[in-house]
Amino acid sequence: MMDQLVEGIVTSVDASGAWVDASGERLFCRIRGRFYEDLGNEKRPVAPGDRVRISRTSPGQGVVEEIRPRLTKLSRRSGPRGDLEQVLAANVEQVAIVVATKLPRLSPGLIDRIIVAATNQKVEPFVVINKVDLGKKKKVAEVKAIFEELGYLVILTSAETGSGVEELKERMQDRVTIFSGHSGVGKSSLLNAIDPGLKLKTGNVSHASRKGTHTTTRAELLALPDGGYVVDTPGIRAFGLWDLEPADLDIFFVEFQPLIEQCRFHNCTHSHEPGCAVIDAVERGEVQGGRYRAYLRILESLEQDFR
Repeated sequence: MMDQLVEGIVTSVDASGAWVDASGERLFCRIRGRFYEDLGNEKRPVAPGDRVRISRTSPGQGVVEEIRPRLTKLSRRSGPRGDLEQVLAANVEQVAIVVATKLPRLSPGLIDRIIVAATNQKVEPFVVINKVDLGKKKKVAEVKAIFEELGYLVILTSAETGSGVEELKERMQDRVTIFSGHSGVGKSSLLNAIDPGLKLKTGNVSHASRKGTHTTTRAELLALPDGGYVVDTPGIRAFGLWDLEPADLDIFFVEFQPLIEQCRFHNCTHSHEPGCAVIDAVERGEVQGGRYRAYLRILESLEQDFR
C-alpha cells in the first residue's frame, strides 16, 4: 500500500526535504508542514540520525509523517543572531572531535567547546589528532597528555600513512559516531581510510589562509561495513554552545568539579571572586592554565548570549 507507514532513518537533510533510508531503500521525502510549525528555535525539524515513519508517494519518494523522540543530539548555535539551534545529528552515541597537527593548526579551544556541548547533551566525546605524520610531536604530546589526564580518549591518526586508523575503526564499530572539527583536518580522508568504499570527496588546505576548504557540504549519516554509523559533517569555524547557562558551565570542566564546593561563594563564576578554589588551584599549577583560559573564553561568550 502506498499510504502504509514504514520505519526509516534520516541520512541527510536540505532545504527542500530529507533523504531517508527505509530498510535499505533510499527515498527523498518531503516533511509535513506541521513539523515546521512546531519548530520553536530549532533550525530544521529533522537531522541526520532521526528515526522517522514515512509514507511512500511514488518510486523513490515519500513524506515524513512522524518523527520519533530523540535519545540524544549534538547541537550548536546558528542563525545571524545566534538564536537558532542547529542539530548536527540525532541519536548519536559519541563524537569524534577531529583536529590536525598542522594545516590547519591544532586548536585545543575547539576541543574544549565540543567536549562541553557533547557532555551537556549526553554524547560521549573523544579526541582524534590527525596528520601526526606532519610533525609537531611536542605539541601533540602536550595536548594528548592534557586530555588523557582528564579522562578522555585520545587517538593519534594519519589518514596518509594509516597510523591509528585501525584503533579509530574499532572505536566506531557498532556505534553511532559524529565527526566534528574545522575544515581541512581530514575528517573525510579518515573515513575513506576506514572504508574506501565511501569515496568521500576530499580537498586541500589553503597555504595562504592556512584554513581548510569545505568539501563536505552537508551532514550525512553513513553506514559502516563492520557495523554502526558515522555522521560526516561540514567543517566548522566556530562552535556556539546551545542550551547552556553560564552558571552551569563549570560542571563540564571535570577538573573543576572537586573544587566547586570549596569556593567561598556558592554562585562563584571562578573568574574574579575572592576565595575561589578554582583560581587558587590554577595559581598552584593544579589546574592547567590553558584549560582555565578556555573556560573563561567560553564563559564570556555564554554571558554575551544571555544578555
